[in-house]
Amino acid sequence: MSDDVLPEEMVQVFYNYHETLKSVENLLEPYLNLPLDEMYETLTPIEQAKSELITAYAVNSLYWSFLTTQGIKLEGHPLKKEMERIQMYMRKVKLVESTLKNERPPTGHNPPTYQTIDKYAADRFIKRTLGKEKNLRDEKGEEEGSEET
Repeated sequence: MSDDVLPEEMVQVFYNYHETLKSVENLLEPYLNLPLDEMYETLTPIEQAKSELITAYAVNSLYWSFLTTQGIKLEGHPLKKEMERIQMYMRKVKLVESTLKNERPPTGHNPPTYQTIDKYAADRFIKRTLGKEKNLRDEKGEEEGSEET
């Protein structure tokens, strides 16, 4: 086998990667052909912020991929902190967007800076806890009463 020939399984991987990149280029083509100023005129401020964050995240992700292919360890790399910072701002934009739409703020693995309390769930939790306490007190009272006789 010559040094210039790639294994057959690698050729297929590269072909699939190339096809994926072509499909991404096709999806981005309308945005790339439109001047940025014209595109921003049609967007709301929230959409503009999302656009900026998506662009920053995409560029950093591509750079992350490049550094990974070069064998660079990214555990303590400043790029990791930058990606986390962008994700934090993405969560903030989602929080503002939900506030503007009068929706419940998003929750999940990375909760926003504040959370709302589900009053109905809290009420059920308190009632059940108090109900168990009352049952325990009643049981203790019955045990003490039977010991005295």
